[in-house]
Amino acid sequence: MALTQAQIDALKTSLQTNFDKGLVNTPSNWKAIARLMKSTSKSNTYAWLSQWPSFRKWVGARLHKAVAEKAYTVINDKYEATIDVQRTEIEDDDFGHYAMVANGHGEAATRLQDELIFAALTAGWSTNCYDDQFFFDTDHPVYPNTDGTGVAVPKSNVQAGALAEWYLFAPNAPALILQERLAAKLESQTTANATGVFENDVFSFGGRWRGNAAYGFWQCCYGSKIALTAANFDLLYNSMLSQTGDGGIKLGTIPNLLVCGPSNRVAAEALLLKETLASGESNTNYKRVELLVTPYIA
Repeated sequence: MALTQAQIDALKTSLQTNFDKGLVNTPSNWKAIARLMKSTSKSNTYAWLSQWPSFRKWVGARLHKAVAEKAYTVINDKYEATIDVQRTEIEDDDFGHYAMVANGHGEAATRLQDELIFAALTAGWSTNCYDDQFFFDTDHPVYPNTDGTGVAVPKSNVQAGALAEWYLFAPNAPALILQERLAAKLESQTTANATGVFENDVFSFGGRWRGNAAYGFWQCCYGSKIALTAANFDLLYNSMLSQTGDGGIKLGTIPNLLVCGPSNRVAAEALLLKETLASGESNTNYKRVELLVTPYIA
């Protein structure tokens, strides 16, 4: 029996439905440490990141903060995943197993966002952010005047070392950004006279997503590469808690999330989830912050 349009439509509907299920039902963690920023062109420019959001008492004229001369631009990348279905399988109504494949592609599209954000996080030790310093660095410039003028003083958001990294986040502003130009969707090449059908006897279906990961405010993420102990946690926590911005303003960054990889899981759980210490004393860091353990951190 010859291939019919009804068979092609049935396949297309099945793959679309299962791709969407995989997209929606797959858990992800990127939203815990990043914020979605919609993009409307080939790239986004983040000049505003040079200005920590704050209010002041209005006396006289407004205080006009100059936008940084060196804008931070992030170009959107393209990502794809393609499914080829043999024409003979559609003719023989033997394409039910492709539903699972399409579901997996939808899951992969959601996982991609985690992969991008956590890859950016771990790359932050050697990748510049908006102030032309590494995102995790010891000499981020902070200025003596509220308008960003004067001789900068270096400020750190790291504990330098060589062990498995762990991070503290504060929710005041986005530390990381998921820049999305186009949401993930499934596209199809299903006309009988399409090049792929004529040359290779296959119908093609492809997932597509455009976007990138970007760095936001380093002030809202502190990183450590020394042992995850109560003493080191307290040092990093207090450092973030007491930080000031341009003009000496208190940033009010109160850490609320600790992020680590599997190698630090036991130490993190002992630090945050045990009410009583081995000595019998109360654990003052019990549930002080939320904990996220992710396989995307080595």
